[in-house]
Amino acid sequence: MKKDNKVTKTWLEARQFIKDGKLMEAEQALDLGIVYMAQAQEKGASDKDLIEGVKREVWLERFWVSIEKYIWPTRHDYEKVWKSS
Repeated sequence: MKKDNKVTKTWLEARQFIKDGKLMEAEQALDLGIVYMAQAQEKGASDKDLIEGVKREVWLERFWVSIEKYIWPTRHDYEKVWKSS
């Protein structure tokens, strides 16, 4: 992995945090990945553009699905709170 592959590095770190049960750290890494995707979009990247060899839309799906699967269920009444916002 190249030194400048910050998105891939962030994704791998998030996966390791999840595996280790460090969900606060995982959430921070997953959120950072979403920020990277937003920054790429601001620079003109579309969903089909490759970022570190992966489509931007795939990165977004990875980060969001991981948040939904591993982070949100740890929040008491997350769905109720989220829907009332």
